[in-house]
Amino acid sequence: MARSLRITLQGIKEIKVSFCPFDRYAGTGEARTYFNKVANEMARKSNPDCQISMDVKHDDSEPLITIRYDDEEEKTYTPRTQLIHHIERDISLTTRRKLREKDIPVHYGIEYRY
Repeated sequence: MARSLRITLQGIKEIKVSFCPFDRYAGTGEARTYFNKVANEMARKSNPDCQISMDVKHDDSEPLITIRYDDEEEKTYTPRTQLIHHIERDISLTTRRKLREKDIPVHYGIEYRY
């Protein structure tokens, strides 16, 4: 049975994905995959004001996904030590909780099945 993850950028001010393409360790592919999911046109429709950026480094640093919410809370995830679906789930749960606290209905731009 396929599980689905709904992507919404509502309540998110900025997403920054950074990685080294020559990284010999795990996590670079997951960071790129996450960037592709949030940077596509359908996901961006849920919040056109969300700043999405990719920082490609050449210093063998570990990949990072940094999320800054509208209330200025910032969370940083490391795909090298966390599975990407756990990162996506945590971001989704945090976003929904913050929107529920503000009584804002959640609008999903796209739904992924895997």
